[in-house]
Order: sequence, then C-alpha cells, then structure tokens
Amino acid sequence: MLSISKISLKELKLFNDDTGLTEKEFLPISKVRAMSFMANPRVSSNDNVLYQAHWNEKLIAYLTVLPDIAFVNNQPIPFAWISGAWVHPNFRRQGIATKLIDTVVADWKGMLMATNFSKITETVFEKTKTFKTAKEIVGRRFYLRKTLLSSYNCCKHSNPFNYLGEKAINLFNYSNLTRKFLNLPKEVELEYFSRPDEEIIQKLTLETEKTLTKRGANEFNWIIRYPWLINGLLPDRAAQKFFFASVIPASAYYLVKVFKDDELIGVLLMQHSNTRFTVPYYWFESGSEDVMAKVILLHASKAKASFINIYNPKIVDAMLNLRHYYFFSKKRVRKYLVADSMLDLIGENFDLMDGDGDCAFI
Repeated sequence: MLSISKISLKELKLFNDDTGLTEKEFLPISKVRAMSFMANPRVSSNDNVLYQAHWNEKLIAYLTVLPDIAFVNNQPIPFAWISGAWVHPNFRRQGIATKLIDTVVADWKGMLMATNFSKITETVFEKTKTFKTAKEIVGRRFYLRKTLLSSYNCCKHSNPFNYLGEKAINLFNYSNLTRKFLNLPKEVELEYFSRPDEEIIQKLTLETEKTLTKRGANEFNWIIRYPWLINGLLPDRAAQKFFFASVIPASAYYLVKVFKDDELIGVLLMQHSNTRFTVPYYWFESGSEDVMAKVILLHASKAKASFINIYNPKIVDAMLNLRHYYFFSKKRVRKYLVADSMLDLIGENFDLMDGDGDCAFI
C-alpha cells in the first residue's frame, strides 16, 4: 500500500542523526544537504522540506523543497523551490511522482517554483497541470573540452567506448593550447575571500535588489558555508545510497574581487562542481564584462572543468568574443515553472539571478 509522509525542518535533525539510516537501501537526503537545509536563513521550523513515498514501508520515492522568500511590492512572501525528485525504477510511470508533487502543492498552498530540472521531471510537472512556464532565460554553455559522461554529477565513465570517444574528440581541441596564452591585462588584479566582506555584500545585495528574492549577507554566507557537495576522492558509503551527487572528486567556491587600476570593477561568486563551472551571483561595472569573462574562463580552465554555464547576456557576449580559448559553445535555455497560486501573486514580470533556486548548490 502506498503512503506519503512529510518531514519538517525541526524533524529533519532527528532524521539526519538516525544512525540506522546508513543501513537502509536508499536515502532520501544526504547528510550535507540536510545540514544545509537546517542552516537555510529563510526557513521556518515548521516548514515541511522532505516528502517520502513508501510502498509497504519500502522507500520508493522522495522529493525535497527549498524554502525561500519572494518580495512583491517589498512585502516578503514565503514560498519554496521544488528540488530533487526521485522515484525507484521499479515504480516509475505509475503516477507516484505526480502524487508527491500534488501533496507538496497542497501543503505549500501553491506557493512553489522550480528550475534546473530534467526533461523527465518537466513532464511530471506538466501532468499536474498546476505549473506554468513563467520565464525562460537564454544562456550559453561554453565547452573547454567535450565530455561524453552520461551524468555531470560523476567523473567516471561506465562505458569504456565513451571514454575512448571523448579522448578522440579532444585530440582536435585546439583551445587546450590557446588557453595557455590567455592572460588578464596587467592593470587587472584579483583578491580572494573565503567569506564575503562588507563591500562584497554591498555589491551583491545591490545587484540582487532588482530580483524577486533579494539576497543579502545571510544568504551568501549560507551558500558558501553549507554546500551540498563535498570533496572526496573515493566513494562514500552513505552517498552511494542517495541518487543525487553528494561526495565528488572536485568541488569549490571562488569568491573574487576584480580590480582595474586599483578600482573595484567586479565581484564574482563562482562554483566548480566536477565537470561544471557556474557563476551563481555577480556584480560588475558596465563595460567590464570582457574582463569578467576572462576571469571566469581562466578559473574554469585552472579547475579543469569541462564546460561553463553562463546566463548573463553581457558575459555571454563577452565569452563569444573569446572564441579561440574554448572548444565550442551551444545555446542553453533555463525554464522557471511557477505554480498557479504563486503566479497570481508575483506575475510574470520578475527577475532572478543565475544562482536562485538550488542552482547555487549543484
């Protein structure tokens, strides 16, 4: 018999501390992700954040939500991002994911958004007839090398032919050589931070002031201090029971101030996750996007990432002008689905930063 259960934030700590979890066949949330959820500055203790589906006490599906706050006419409105839905392969195409989402919609009274989802998950959202594509942002993926990995959350090929094919393709990758000649102008200097200082907070807050979620010091410190991915060279026992990535060989945040002639011209919060390199949050002076593009490209290259995802149109254009320093690029479209009840409140004319939702974490 199918049953669906909910776990609130205040219950999540007890759930996460249960030593018996590692003996279960599957885990609905990783340790590091649960810790991040508990540190979320925009969550309330009674918010339900984890939904599980069991069949005769066997975990067969789960879904997590990430609480947030939207600002409409400067009034804070609690809502949540749907993040991380999984159904056991033996129970797929039976409407279980739809039932989980319907439960979440009812629980959160339709105050929900979703982005950064797979094609399969998008199909499930469409079946609920509750969500609409309220916004699409066109960006670009810049490849430093071509990868044939079936999943970007891992770095090993399960198919040896893919590995050999990737090696063959990259024999023709001229950017491996040309990137060695890419340098910043002499008048440009960088300063690194492990935590944002007041100036960084001021600049990033200024940039996000235009957006629906208006990030501040608490949110930026949370993102950097409580990542969902941790570095590990070998597989982790518990992480192997969690469908999404948790322990990976390479993961890091880079928080950088960019100066030109001793004047601050940009702040970049960059994330490296195995093959992927992104810029969740940023601020830069108009006209300095060419420098920002070079800083991003150099960091991604040094980190040995396979590709860079960028959605800021000015930086995308600047990256396109650096054609000799990457292999090739292709268009990316990020969709934002909004439940009907929330869409009635916020309308369709809203802005978001690249890192909003769960995008700053994965």
